[in-house]
Amino acid sequence: MPSTDRFEAFLLSMHPWRRQPEDALQAMAETLKLPSGQVMKAKPKEGLWKEVDEKLTKESPEAALALAEEELAKAKQAGNKKAQALAMYLAIHVKVYQEDRTAIEKLPTSLKEVSTLYKEAGDVMEEEDVMKDILEFHLANSQRDGAAKTEQEIRDRVRSSKKEEAPCLLRVAAVFYSMGAMEGARTLVEEAVAGFSSLGDQAGQVKSLRSLAVLYLSQQKFNDALTALEKALIGTAVEKANICYAQSQIYAAMGGSKGVSSAIESMQKARSFMQEGKNQDGELECLQIISELQLSSQKGDSALATGQEALAVTQASGNKSKEATALLRLVSACLSSQNEAEALKYAEMAEMKAKEADDIEKEAQATSNVAEILLRRGDKVGAIKRSKEQLARCVERKHSAGQASAMVVLGQALLAENQASAEGMRYLQAALGIYKESDDFVGLYSAHFALANGYFTRGDLEDGLCHAREVLSCCRRSGDKVNEELVKANIERARQMTAQLRMTTPKRPSIENSGILLSPAGPQACHLRHSRVPGSLLDIVASGRNYWGTPRTVVDAASEADERPPSQCVIFGAAMSENCTTQMCLELMDLIGAMAKGDIPKVPVIVQTRGVYGRLCGDMTYGSMTSVAAVTLWGLIRTARLEMPKVPILTLDFQPTMTVAQIGRQLKPATGVAETAYYNKSRWEPQLAAVPSLLRRDLKKDTLSVGGAIPPGDERKAKAEAATKFARKAFTWTGPTSKMDYCWYRQEWRNVGPAEGEIIARDPLIPVRSLRQY
Repeated sequence: MPSTDRFEAFLLSMHPWRRQPEDALQAMAETLKLPSGQVMKAKPKEGLWKEVDEKLTKESPEAALALAEEELAKAKQAGNKKAQALAMYLAIHVKVYQEDRTAIEKLPTSLKEVSTLYKEAGDVMEEEDVMKDILEFHLANSQRDGAAKTEQEIRDRVRSSKKEEAPCLLRVAAVFYSMGAMEGARTLVEEAVAGFSSLGDQAGQVKSLRSLAVLYLSQQKFNDALTALEKALIGTAVEKANICYAQSQIYAAMGGSKGVSSAIESMQKARSFMQEGKNQDGELECLQIISELQLSSQKGDSALATGQEALAVTQASGNKSKEATALLRLVSACLSSQNEAEALKYAEMAEMKAKEADDIEKEAQATSNVAEILLRRGDKVGAIKRSKEQLARCVERKHSAGQASAMVVLGQALLAENQASAEGMRYLQAALGIYKESDDFVGLYSAHFALANGYFTRGDLEDGLCHAREVLSCCRRSGDKVNEELVKANIERARQMTAQLRMTTPKRPSIENSGILLSPAGPQACHLRHSRVPGSLLDIVASGRNYWGTPRTVVDAASEADERPPSQCVIFGAAMSENCTTQMCLELMDLIGAMAKGDIPKVPVIVQTRGVYGRLCGDMTYGSMTSVAAVTLWGLIRTARLEMPKVPILTLDFQPTMTVAQIGRQLKPATGVAETAYYNKSRWEPQLAAVPSLLRRDLKKDTLSVGGAIPPGDERKAKAEAATKFARKAFTWTGPTSKMDYCWYRQEWRNVGPAEGEIIARDPLIPVRSLRQY
């Protein structure tokens, strides 16, 4: 872990409600238990800690410091050592929060005074907590001597008691773990294992071995972690089952068919331990996890058999809610085996059991499964009816997750019935809004996927791509490679379909920009108001930068004849998002006018637009009206180049469907090219092309001249000569050799090469003084 990250972790641990450093390691160790057996401890928020934290939350550190100092004065006057220590600790914390360099430098001394006060008050645990804060400070600043001294002081406090020494070692190891010192943490945990073993404390031994496994996992040492867990297979049947569950997690993390098979075997051992301990709930939990593992490895038949065993266990217990859960897992297993009839039967049974148990969550899930299966079987009317019933019931019971799932299925059913259904799109958008509020990852995936397919089917490529990118992001976060490739294939198919559709049907206005979206458009406000980087680190960076001297950005052309490229540029990207055309042009004029002043270095200005010259570059689709309106910027820039030639301005036009990542991969234009467009994976440049004379375009051919349009001897020629009452005379300026015929040109965009190329990977240059002078 870099030193800056360690110091940031230390600052977070100085929170007035800091979790004790022990929790950083034990919280990870708790995840190696069955979900039902995990216990997370949280320190209660009360008293002065709560008041100080509320003021810090409201961005009032001055008020928080005044409150802590006021309580400190009261505690000193009353002679209350414990209250005095707490108030002093909170005052130190607020000063560190304000990045007071003096307070940070004197932090070990100040915390030592706090620990002395707790010692005098007889609060041993708080004294240890503060000493662990001092240890964290030394580790964060790579002060090995100070860290070793503080560690020894903590050990000396409990050396006389063998019963307290092993738990203390485990807590100190957690400090090393939170600061990224894995080797030191492992040494302490191994000592704790030996201590618990000598005391015959099986619970402590299992706890420390589980912590040791976490340390091995953090270093990707899977085999060592499995060995540590194998030693922890002691104690009661439930404890052994928890260890087997931890082993299955590690096997699953190792991946591959062998890893999943080993994970299933470990869970089957866990089930046997639960049966041995006659723990019916634990056995059911193990069966559910086995079913999930089998489904993830595409073993639908095995998952179905496991689900039926779980159903038999729940039926014996008589718990309707658990029986509904088992039935829902059978639905997933049947769908994995492509058995829709059995899946529908189990889903309806699960819906009935959930209603009997009055479990709205299970009922909503079961009803949603029924509607989805009906939609897959082509019963659109039945799916719409079921979804509306579920939506009404969830609204009545105020169950937001059920409402969102009902809206997703209802929207899909309406779009299956009518591809242009605006009502279906509104239901999907409403579901997306609910999932965003609840931060439901799976729900966001399903809503974005449904919206992307809906827009693609309607021919709205750009709107569909927005949601398809979100789906790809979800797939990458979850590691779902199968669906990721499926979405990519859908995107390519949608591009081809849209290209064919644009030949006959014009593009419709964007639905996303017409007000259907529930979330606000444009950049979102950042929740961070103050920098969390300590001021001391910024001073170090500034001093390192000043070591090279003041860089010269204005280069005198007379002193340096070679034209060196500028090291900075200004990116003007207002046209890449929603904007006002007039305001955008005014802002660009202000920028160019400021850059044209004599005391300002001539830094290039790069103006980015999208969709302006799409039609001229062979793109069948075109951008929104706001994007196309950026053509005014191009006219303004061409005028500015004539009036202020000293300001270099480069204009780049991108295809509207390009993502931010794709824009960064486009090849830069050649030197001297001021205007470039990127469309259809090609780079385009404007060029002048000659066109036929516009003077002759409207002139009619002389039908009476020799070799005219009417051949000799034609009856129409005689009638034309009889009707002619004047003689035509060709003027010189319209003659075949007039120079006015060859002065007509127009701008054309021509393909000059590929838009993307291979990125050459090379190490960055060392910033030596000779390279930093210009």
